[in-house]
Amino acid sequence: MTKIKFIDEKEVSLIEQISEVYLNKGIKAITMDGIAKELHISKKTLYKYVENKSELVEKSVQIHVLKQQEQIEEIQNKNFNPIQETQEIAVFIVNTLAKINPVVHYDLQKYFPKSWNIIDDYFNGFIYKSILSNLTKGQENGIYRTEFSNEIIAKIFITKLDLVFNPELFPQPKFTFVQVYLDFIQHHLHGIVSEEGRTILNKIDFTNI
Repeated sequence: MTKIKFIDEKEVSLIEQISEVYLNKGIKAITMDGIAKELHISKKTLYKYVENKSELVEKSVQIHVLKQQEQIEEIQNKNFNPIQETQEIAVFIVNTLAKINPVVHYDLQKYFPKSWNIIDDYFNGFIYKSILSNLTKGQENGIYRTEFSNEIIAKIFITKLDLVFNPELFPQPKFTFVQVYLDFIQHHLHGIVSEEGRTILNKIDFTNI
């Protein structure tokens, strides 16, 4: 993933705030005027850092992705066993998904292809490597079964992860991101754990995540 350069800390702070607005309210429907009013700033301030809305969305997505990656890396560095690591990351993702307006995913994919590419690169880069590492560790310590290819399962995981946000497959409000994601994670874990791993997994109450 190519990182976008930011001018200074003030810009980073501003883009972080804008990212939160987009996540909560959606992207397509909010104009540059709307963002300025939401944050009580002038449009001149916005145009100091970006040329147009597309660039603003791109920087907002970059900030969001980088913050997610940093927080996931913090969890990974705590040396949990692979199932506990997956649980901790699930808690973080659930807290994130609960704040995201369902239209954000659709808006990015349909109207902001450059920004969507950042998400796509994040899934197929950092998230793929994270899942692959988790699977490898789990197989090495006997928590996951060894008769599957960790590369194949990691690729399947990434492909299915995108389905969590598919509004045609899981229309709101019948389904929520959180509900679909937690069922997806449980399905994934139950399919790969060994008997030792199942003992650990059965102690986790996903309804309380």
